[in-house]
Amino acid sequence: MFDDLDTAVKKVEDVESPADDENEPSSQLYRWAHFPGMLAFGLLFILFRNHHGRWQIAIGGGYTVYVFFFAFGSVLRDADDFFGDTRVPKCAAKLLVPHVLVLALIVEGVTLWFHLKPLLPPWVTHEGRKGSLWDLCGWILLAGAGIWQGFWMAGKIKRRFKEVEN
Repeated sequence: MFDDLDTAVKKVEDVESPADDENEPSSQLYRWAHFPGMLAFGLLFILFRNHHGRWQIAIGGGYTVYVFFFAFGSVLRDADDFFGDTRVPKCAAKLLVPHVLVLALIVEGVTLWFHLKPLLPPWVTHEGRKGSLWDLCGWILLAGAGIWQGFWMAGKIKRRFKEVEN
């Protein structure tokens, strides 16, 4: 009985584990993508502190840095791959168009976010020690969109690099 169970578990593990590492990132740099993203956000927020659209500029810039660092950091192994490979700038330029469309939606969403905030009930927008529920939901949506777009762009980059190699 236990022999059959071990065999069945082994078969299930073989089926569940992918044979190729297409979904496995080549590098672990994507785990640190939030640091340059936060750095870009803070720098842009400080630089545009007197501009009326400072939040949109800072969020858009930080989001862009985060997504591109996430995408290229999950595909490329080290800085030599990034700076030494001539395919990287071409690939980044091709991915810039879909990113700009998503970025436009995010910037418009941030603008709408701030316009809706005064209209909401106080329990949603109450600024406590940890911030408001409204702001927390916004940051979670923004992080989810960045992770999704980062994985999507990393998949595109991997396919483009494999096409060129073949």
